[in-house]
Amino acid sequence: MLLRTLHIAVALCALSPVAHGQTSSAIVRGQEIAERACAGCHAINGRQGSTILGTDVPSFRAIAARPNQTPQRLQGFIMTPHRPMPGIPLTLAEINDVAAYILSLK
Repeated sequence: MLLRTLHIAVALCALSPVAHGQTSSAIVRGQEIAERACAGCHAINGRQGSTILGTDVPSFRAIAARPNQTPQRLQGFIMTPHRPMPGIPLTLAEINDVAAYILSLK
């Protein structure tokens, strides 16, 4: 498990354009992915958050505003399955773009 986490961290640092600065094209792609894959539960564009299976689902704006939020932390969270969030098959590039979009909402 620790080795897998280390591999993910190395991949994120090495391949992440978000880690080196967000680009407007990454943010646009991230918003498109978020609207397609995440908007069923997460509030996008200022909508109110929802509750799924008794768990409050934060808006993307609330996620971006969390203290010490970094691209790497957000990417790792997206990649790690957790309830009630279902596993969503995204490529590393798509995860980077979604993270760029979320962090652009700060």
